[in-house]
Amino acid sequence: MIAEQKVISRRKFLLGAGALAAGAAVTGGVTGLVLPGRAQAGESVRIVVNGKEVVGPIAARLENDVTLAPVRAVAESMGATVLWEGSSRTVDIKTAQTAAAVPQWPWTYKKLDPEVVRKRGYEGYYKGACCYGAFSAIVLTLAEEVGFPFTAIPADMFRYGEGGVVGWGTVCGALNGSCAAINLVCGKGVYNVLVNDLVGWYTQEPFPSKEHDTYSKFPGQVQNVSGSPLCHVSVGEWCKASGHKVTDPERKERCAKLTGDVAAFAVELLNKQADGVFAPAYKPSAEFAGCMSCHVGKDSALDNVQGRMNCVQCHQPH
Repeated sequence: MIAEQKVISRRKFLLGAGALAAGAAVTGGVTGLVLPGRAQAGESVRIVVNGKEVVGPIAARLENDVTLAPVRAVAESMGATVLWEGSSRTVDIKTAQTAAAVPQWPWTYKKLDPEVVRKRGYEGYYKGACCYGAFSAIVLTLAEEVGFPFTAIPADMFRYGEGGVVGWGTVCGALNGSCAAINLVCGKGVYNVLVNDLVGWYTQEPFPSKEHDTYSKFPGQVQNVSGSPLCHVSVGEWCKASGHKVTDPERKERCAKLTGDVAAFAVELLNKQADGVFAPAYKPSAEFAGCMSCHVGKDSALDNVQGRMNCVQCHQPH
């Protein structure tokens, strides 16, 4: 800690335009500095932040092709706090966001209503697809219920997970987004078992549920069990069972419902963990257990496979 630290009141500090522009980029929400026309040396210039002129104790001016402006007036116009550190002769600018310290991981969880999350996941699918839909259903609901720090996360960062990561058909986006939300609020040793149960449940659950039928575009859709957490298997098996194509609106509706279902079950697991009553429920299939004895783990005969999926869904038993 610095011994002497006080808010600047009477001191006047000047900041070069280059550094000021950099500071504006950091604080966010600033469109830039507007310098009308080309000023002459020593001539006063105007500083405008988000359309509002900044008026300081002294006028901004041009010196040697560098625009000088009062630090405190400009920084506070962007919601920052300016402190003077006398021992180091330093002007310390703190933005509104850095003033509120982001807590260490994992963040504190508050129990949510799974049905609220289920519907938000369904709706979120149509805004940003499966990964975004599941993550936003959980974390944006936490942002409403808790506020900061959940308000600091842009849910749009999870749009990449659509269709098993930009259409590659790998892990289901609804699982991807839900697992990220679980990991955010559960530390090591906790998220592992919750995520394992979620993924295992996904492989054995008939999708989509009927919980969406009161507002669904296509109520009463065909249900099927994928047997796999992979998007291309999950979607492909449902298309076989239903007779629909991947590009059909009915398939998209199925995945929207699935997104809500997965996010809701993730919340059910988190709620149980919060109540101290969570107990792992997923058990691998007998087929996988047989494969595992030879192929998976350091105690197996071969130890040459990484994974927990049902092997015989894609590989011939032997």
